[in-house]
Parts: sequence; structure tokens; C-alpha cells
Amino acid sequence: MPKFYFHYRTDDELIPDVNGSDLPDLEAAEHNAAALAKAIVEQAANTGGDTRVPRSIEITDAAGEELLYLVFWAGPKLDDGPATVLEPTTVH
Repeated sequence: MPKFYFHYRTDDELIPDVNGSDLPDLEAAEHNAAALAKAIVEQAANTGGDTRVPRSIEITDAAGEELLYLVFWAGPKLDDGPATVLEPTTVH
């Protein structure tokens, strides 16, 4: 089973995933990255962080080759209520 690494990038820093995760394929890795993105935005919302700041998760293989780049953030609701998590967009 291939190993995928999920490196988290903010405007200020890159937090590398040094352990990686064994997953069956890139589609499973993409779903894992989306779940991570949702958890990161929810954590920011729960701790008073700015959920509108773009963040990304860079998925690489064991050789360090970038396979997928997922950018995410939360935007405001149309009624100006609290921010809600938007579906992540990927660039292949």
C-alpha cells in the first residue's frame, strides 16, 4: 500500500508530515486531505482563529513528489452569519 504525506501550509510556515499515512490510492489520500482541511478550519473557528485565511495541504509520495495540492478556507454564509466550511477544491 502506498504511503502519502500531508504537508500543511499556511502563509507563515510549512508543517511537514514526517510520518505519512498508508492509503490504497490517491483518491483515498484526497479524501483524507479534505477531512484534515475540515478539521483545521473547525479548530480555527472554535479557537477564534481567522477561518478566511487560505491554507493548503500538499500531498506527496514517499519520494517527495507532489501529487495533489488542496487549497481550503471557510467563507461567510450569504446571510453574513458565522463562517461555514466550503468544499475543498483540488488542482491535479
